[in-house]
Amino acid sequence: MDRSTYGFRFAWLGLLAGLLGVGLSAGTAWAQPADESPDDSSGKQGFIFLDGQYLPAPYEVELTEDTLMINGREFQADAFDLSEYKGWEPDRDSRFGRRRPRWARESRETPGDSQVLRVNYSEGSRRFRETPETSSADRLRRFFQDVQTVRFGMILVLDSGEKPLLLYPGQGGMDLIRALRASDGTAAANQISSQLAGGNATWDRLLTEFQPTAEFNARADAKLERFDRAGVDAERVTAATQWISKISYPLTVFAMAVVVLGFGHLLSNRPKIESSGGDPTDWSNHRKVVGQSLLIVALLSVVDLIWTLGTADSGVMRELNPLGSGMIAEPVRLFLFKATVTGVSIAILYRLHRRPIAQVASWWCCLLLTLLTARWVMFQSMFL
Repeated sequence: MDRSTYGFRFAWLGLLAGLLGVGLSAGTAWAQPADESPDDSSGKQGFIFLDGQYLPAPYEVELTEDTLMINGREFQADAFDLSEYKGWEPDRDSRFGRRRPRWARESRETPGDSQVLRVNYSEGSRRFRETPETSSADRLRRFFQDVQTVRFGMILVLDSGEKPLLLYPGQGGMDLIRALRASDGTAAANQISSQLAGGNATWDRLLTEFQPTAEFNARADAKLERFDRAGVDAERVTAATQWISKISYPLTVFAMAVVVLGFGHLLSNRPKIESSGGDPTDWSNHRKVVGQSLLIVALLSVVDLIWTLGTADSGVMRELNPLGSGMIAEPVRLFLFKATVTGVSIAILYRLHRRPIAQVASWWCCLLLTLLTARWVMFQSMFL
């Protein structure tokens, strides 16, 4: 055989083996957050409604000695009903979890002691003392801490002289924003108010009298889209986690058995570069060895594909294969791609089983998939 022709075929089959490895291998790593552009400060913040009007974001909240400022607007402690912001402080004698002596407890439990309004002296419990009077500055300071939670997505409704109302996004907050965005009026008020505890008059007034602005609609649309997308992603991750937990044990046992067979096959059949001539016996043996290598490659490819789809959807690992990572969000497309590459590569290598270079390529592909699956088995065994 001409040396240049032999070298060309060697390079061509080497490229084919490399393509097979890229198509089959699901290079993964522990999940890392995707590179996303950071949201602006107003994008992460929640919503503040003041006297039935939307207060535009971003929100700047400051506290002085007796004044709370929200976006430059000043509010005194008597601007809202802050009666629920009572001051509770731990009983200092209960530190380190030690129970006070009986004489000390009896000396404190006097009928005329106005400083001790509620004390629990049960062993092992945490004791609190309620101060008889809470200053307006203390109530304003605690209210300021609640207002600051808007930075993390909370929804705050303020009406002059009324109690402040706070909503978590996932516990009625997004339903409120959705109703305000849709401007459903009374129908929305009846639906939302039944889900919210307390302050029904405030909810009804906000839902029926609120007039959405263009700025509110833009923020609400972006927030609702992000919230809905997060819900869909959470459902997908939950379903994938449940599915992978069901098949993890049998799939790991099957993969372990195939890995053992793969290593045994690789150690028993070393590839040969030399041509065997026209001996039919050697041709039959080569076909058998190449067929076994490609069968192991096919089995391990199926295991790898199942693990890749399951762990990627559940967020446990991240696809490092640049070709596969672009299609990981489309399981059908990824399946067709890997099945096509694997099937075509296996067919070509089996068709050329008489060529020594085909035997070498199939052996190396089998080694690559066996090592990759051995790594999968090691990681999966740690979390069974």
